[in-house]
Amino acid sequence: MLDTDQLRSFVAIIDTGSFTRAAERVNKTQSAVSMQIRRLEDVLGRPLFAKQGRGVRLSEDGEKLVDYARQMLQLEAAAFASVSHKALAGRVRLGIPDDYADTFLPEIVTRFMRRHPLVEISVVCEGSQSLGERVAVRDVDMAIITDCGSLKGAEALREEPLRWIVGVASCAHEARPLPLALSGPTCAWRRAAIEALEEAGIGWRQLLASSSQAALAPVVRAGLAVTVFPECAVGPGMRLLDESAGLPALPTNRIGLLVSQGRSPEAAALAEEIRATLRDGPRPIRVERPADLVFSGEGVTGQRARSRAAA
Repeated sequence: MLDTDQLRSFVAIIDTGSFTRAAERVNKTQSAVSMQIRRLEDVLGRPLFAKQGRGVRLSEDGEKLVDYARQMLQLEAAAFASVSHKALAGRVRLGIPDDYADTFLPEIVTRFMRRHPLVEISVVCEGSQSLGERVAVRDVDMAIITDCGSLKGAEALREEPLRWIVGVASCAHEARPLPLALSGPTCAWRRAAIEALEEAGIGWRQLLASSSQAALAPVVRAGLAVTVFPECAVGPGMRLLDESAGLPALPTNRIGLLVSQGRSPEAAALAEEIRATLRDGPRPIRVERPADLVFSGEGVTGQRARSRAAA
């Protein structure tokens, strides 16, 4: 028989990228987690991890077990919630700018639903200012926002620099006036970019204005314009510009959480998952082949990427 407590530790290792962080998540010591994995391997009669350098990687059998383990834990949580009547089972409304949705939303929802499978999450994607107004009138329970001075009560959870972004093969940053693809006048990133350019005496023109990253990103990837994102929001087909590009430095971006008054237990639980995800940062686990990940006490690295670099 498979022990779901052991499976929970196994999945935590996959999700967090290390035995150390997995132990923190399941409230055990690292040695206890390691012992659970050894016992799980004994029951299965197969190794779940294989040594690789100073770390370990998922074995072929470990890779097979991942999806089964997730399904079993989800079923366990749903059964307990349904029968015990002790679980959260309401509805919670979350606001998030689409700049952050691809980066943070999958992990937030995944972590939350594993613990509270009966709760319905409703998501609204809008700009920070609009979401702040929605929180104030309790139209949404909470919002992940860019923590600017006009949004009082925001709890800052993450800081990272804003960066100039272009397409992978783009030279748009060399054009003058500089072609920009940015959001509207209320966007803090837009104001920061324009103020930095004007202070540096660099001419610019607004090629595209949109509050949606879905509209900005294709223009940037196509090499037509330059945009500004925090590092966490940089998507496929884009690259960060360094100091050699000749563009001015940008300020630090603060990502915060704004929670409405009188929040429900469901909202309080979701807020805790948001805090954990934003503080830890998204884990590098969204890959096609988990066996290509190497786990250590500090983190995880992709073997295929290192092989290509060595070649």
